Amino acid sequence: MTRIIFLLILLFDFSIFRAQELVNAFDDLKRKGEVKQSVSEMTRMAVSSDLEKLRSEHPEAGYFCFTEDRLHDIRTGQIVPQRWVDRPKPDRTVFNGVARPGEFYVWQIGVYAPYFQLDEVRVKFSDLKNEQGDCISSILQRCFNTEGVDAKGNSFTKTVTVQQDTVRPLWVGVQVPATAQGHYRGWVIVQVKGCKSTKIAVDLFVQGDAILLQGDTDGWRKSRLRWLDSRIGIADRPTVPYIPIDLTGKSIRYLGGVIELAETGLPKRITTCYDSYNQLSDQVLNPVLAGEMRLEIETADGIEKLKPGKLEIEYRDSARIFWKTNLKNRFFRVVCRGTAEFDGSMSYRLEVSALKNIAVRDIRLIVPYSQYASRYQMGLGRKGGFRPSGEFEWYWNTDRHQDKIWMGNVNAGLNIRFKDSNYVRPLVNIYYALGKLNLPESWGNDKKGGVRISESPDSTVLLEAFSGDRFLDKNQTLHYDFDLLVTPVKPIDLKRLCQERFFHKNSDLSVDYITQAKAAGANYINIHHKKDIYPFINYPYSDESIEDLKAFTVQARKESIGTRVYYTTRELTVKIPELWALRSLGNEVIHDGPGRDTRTLIHRNGPNAWLNENLSTHFIPAWYNAFNEGKYKGDMDISVITTPDSRWNNYYLEGLQFLLTQVGIEGIYIDDSALDRETLQRARRILDADGKRRQIDIHSWNHFNQWAGFANSIHIYLDLLPYVDRTWLGEGFTAQNSPDFWLVEMSGIPFGLVSETLDAHNLYRGMVFGMLPRLGWSGNPVPLWHLWDHFGMGEARIVGWWNDERIVEIDDERIVEIDDEQILATVYLQSDRALIAVANWSDNDKKVTLHLDMNRLGFVPARISVPSIEGLQAGKSGCRLSEPISVSGKSGLILLLEK
Repeated sequence: MTRIIFLLILLFDFSIFRAQELVNAFDDLKRKGEVKQSVSEMTRMAVSSDLEKLRSEHPEAGYFCFTEDRLHDIRTGQIVPQRWVDRPKPDRTVFNGVARPGEFYVWQIGVYAPYFQLDEVRVKFSDLKNEQGDCISSILQRCFNTEGVDAKGNSFTKTVTVQQDTVRPLWVGVQVPATAQGHYRGWVIVQVKGCKSTKIAVDLFVQGDAILLQGDTDGWRKSRLRWLDSRIGIADRPTVPYIPIDLTGKSIRYLGGVIELAETGLPKRITTCYDSYNQLSDQVLNPVLAGEMRLEIETADGIEKLKPGKLEIEYRDSARIFWKTNLKNRFFRVVCRGTAEFDGSMSYRLEVSALKNIAVRDIRLIVPYSQYASRYQMGLGRKGGFRPSGEFEWYWNTDRHQDKIWMGNVNAGLNIRFKDSNYVRPLVNIYYALGKLNLPESWGNDKKGGVRISESPDSTVLLEAFSGDRFLDKNQTLHYDFDLLVTPVKPIDLKRLCQERFFHKNSDLSVDYITQAKAAGANYINIHHKKDIYPFINYPYSDESIEDLKAFTVQARKESIGTRVYYTTRELTVKIPELWALRSLGNEVIHDGPGRDTRTLIHRNGPNAWLNENLSTHFIPAWYNAFNEGKYKGDMDISVITTPDSRWNNYYLEGLQFLLTQVGIEGIYIDDSALDRETLQRARRILDADGKRRQIDIHSWNHFNQWAGFANSIHIYLDLLPYVDRTWLGEGFTAQNSPDFWLVEMSGIPFGLVSETLDAHNLYRGMVFGMLPRLGWSGNPVPLWHLWDHFGMGEARIVGWWNDERIVEIDDERIVEIDDEQILATVYLQSDRALIAVANWSDNDKKVTLHLDMNRLGFVPARISVPSIEGLQAGKSGCRLSEPISVSGKSGLILLLEK
């Protein structure tokens, strides 16, 4: 192998860094303020004498109904408000409303149960008709409390209960036709199990011009409640950049790889088609598996032999393939249902049934990873990095957010998540203890189950998910479910990485954002919450600020700058107009919790007083911050945790569509999230619907601690990455983490993405992975942007230290006796030039010699220089190749080679 040895003696100090603005979001929690909201008439409770007079009526139905308009939100569980007892008796069950043509009009029915609990409360609608006989069909009316559409797009009904001595609101919505005019009259029937129904007269006066967007531009109308039942983004087609999934025989081909099924329905082979640069190649087949995956059932007689039936394809379209196989012997029946999707994800539902009473020693899944695709490991209590030698063993413990494991190489890997039919998406971040994983009855088996990894003599890395001994009764069924994701999820797009440059600032006022971003060369601005143009967390379409946000995006676009907003599910401001409507849904959207008794890392003394006074019970307090300046000065934004996989996902997606069409954003920034992969897939379709590629950027805090359940941050969101454009991981990750940890948990590279640095403030180490800091938040990338432009980074290929065909080898002169793997180099390669990033992971100064593989470099360098990078390194030209180079501790250098 032809090599050339070159030298460079550093004549300047690489430890000189210009001071940068670094943001710590937790500093915002120190601010003081109050929740500024107008006092509602509905909080004035009926005086005791009036309430007793009402109760003494003892209506024949056994309960009371009160109609209410959309501006007087009924508060779940409250005692009757004074305005109700002051209302004439005949008017209690009459509703009069005024709507615009085309409006989705909402109103309320308050059900009061003073004598006993009311069960199975339902609502039935009549048609509404005007004097001319025009009709608003009952089909166009709904009650959000008794029916809806879930996050998967499935219709459902709910049972409503009203506890004794409480009030329960029923939120009603009617879609007014765009051509409607005049008085429309009809009925709503409230039905209660074992009680007489209550008939409510409805008179809806429709007048004026047709309203835009069904009223959604005015949050106070609460027409957006219909977003809860949206199916937007659900489709049977792939998202960009994926291609239709294909099935030939038992072979499934998708963008990035091939999955071959065995007769059992489980994978027989999995291969990826990514080359050493994480680009797709028809010439490459990287083996992920070393053999067939198999389910084993062991009894006293040994491993049971199960005879598979015919593998049946139950359904297929361009996005998904469903199949089913039955396996059986005289003791057991196993129904294997599998699904593969266009992004390389698979899900399995294995139903194991006993045909007689029988003792089982173990039921386990065997996954033989190839040696190649098990170089790195992450999950089940193991930090991301090189797979450790020797045996690895882990047991179920739901006090920890651990239910998945990934093993792989940078261009071939497989993630497995183990679950059961009782799976509920847990809470993330510091809230995990308030919403933990359910222990799967199958895999967990009262904590007897776990995962064991070992290396066999043939170098196969054997993963064994075992569940331990148990006794099965005849006809008892266990659900051994698991999800798979083949990695990488997409090719690395270095060109887009280089073109998209973000400005992300934490100040309250946005007045200088565009000017500063443009001056620095950024072409996108991330708009965090707690801004004068976006004050309240995860509700960027607030009536108070929506026009300011629109104006900002318009002005930014004039300067050729795109805007992206902080937008996720997990926390939700209490400033939303739909708060009490969502509260009426129980814990469907607002997650259940200890309420005023909650204590978290950021609520050590309990929730904000406003939450204690207004919600009191059944909530979890979340992020809060106050404004120090601007139009919201002194205002405190507080939030509550939302329930994962709820109808709020549908609302979130309709909100995304609203932000695109009405505000003009060009992407979203997701902070630790409760979103599932199906919802983010729908979001991707919405963002790309008009052919313009918009961005999703995902950020996460360090979850490997006792508060978050010792989870791996990127691992939590691995199944979302097919729909994400870049990651921003590392809040709580320091630069001192090992290079293999940087690679697996921080860089995004093994999964086909690129990232930016956050708390890891070391530009040289970041450059080894193509990671720069984010302007305005975690450092100053501008000098490196200039270098990238000069070099033409967007046209380069990444040849990292992790690459088996790397260009640079390093000899360590060992001035200090340390591991020579602590100095690493990555080459950014073009046909006639190369940029080499070298970083020292030790604290000590070292001398190293770089050996260049000329064959892989592809050209003979005529010029070698140290490019000048402001605040990082001084320039030097005419470098000679003669002696080793000095690299300061925690530092590095960047070299430019030109033909």
